[in-house]
Amino acid sequence: MQRQPTVADVVAARRVVDRYLPRAPLERSPLLSSELRAEVHLKIETFKPTRTFKVRGALNKIASLNAYARGRGVVAASAGSHAQGVAYAALALGTPATVVMPRGVSETIVRVCRAYGAEVLLEGDVYDDTLALAHRIETEQGKTFVHPYADPLIISGQGTIGLEVVEDLPEVDVIVVPVGGGGLISGIALAVKATRPGTRVVGVEPDGADAVGRSVRAGRPVTLEHAHSVADKLVAKSTDELNVALASRYVDEFVTVGDPALERASYEYLDTLSLLVEPSGAAPLAAIRAGKVDITGRKAVLIVSGGNATPSLIARIAAQQATAAAGAAIS
Repeated sequence: MQRQPTVADVVAARRVVDRYLPRAPLERSPLLSSELRAEVHLKIETFKPTRTFKVRGALNKIASLNAYARGRGVVAASAGSHAQGVAYAALALGTPATVVMPRGVSETIVRVCRAYGAEVLLEGDVYDDTLALAHRIETEQGKTFVHPYADPLIISGQGTIGLEVVEDLPEVDVIVVPVGGGGLISGIALAVKATRPGTRVVGVEPDGADAVGRSVRAGRPVTLEHAHSVADKLVAKSTDELNVALASRYVDEFVTVGDPALERASYEYLDTLSLLVEPSGAAPLAAIRAGKVDITGRKAVLIVSGGNATPSLIARIAAQQATAAAGAAIS
């Protein structure tokens, strides 16, 4: 297993992140606070240049490379958000980047990555296909592979969110985090527990893609045969020993939510708070609304991890929720 990062690594990553990215706001929501009978704050990562937290870890990883490695370039495999983060970070740090994504990925994401100067390759139908090609490029061209979640530097970069939360809200009681491969929650939990050991850190996974929670309970990485969810950024077939070890040590609880709850939460952000939040980023609110996480009377932070949703997805969710609301009003 790789070396586990420490809070000192997260502090070091903070210096990199602060150099290249604007501070993500931590905003109190009066409406959610009133309705949920808690003090609810939103850590909004959708204002990042790539509209997601992923760029934090990518910057920290690429910044660690020596001149030779930067000259050779980096390669990443991704369903979308990680690719954008790597492409942006590589541009910021003057490093050639190749990103491999499935053929069905949004054309907009492809265009964004190319606008950042990355070479984009489309391979296969699922992430595993892109991963195989990325590793071949790593071996044959000598590029550095930038893993989406199983790397101490990536985890430390994502953990800078935790440092910002406890700095802005030192008395935070609970932090609710979306979970895909486990890099985000591992980093946040590591950072938070170092200074606020009494703060609860809760991970939220889709019902059909709960690889990290299952792996933590099993004490080893577990592979899912058919991982699926409308929260596509949280769909990971498995995780890594490093993430399992960190999550087992620092994360208090994992819960799951279904696609209907994820879609309702995504729509609620848009309808009531005018925030475009993809279902993956809406997972914490979905879990609270579904009764999976109780924040009553507490100071709670919901990590709004990303806003990369296609117009067609948002239109479908909005139409379905509007129809459901009209039906409820009639009945």
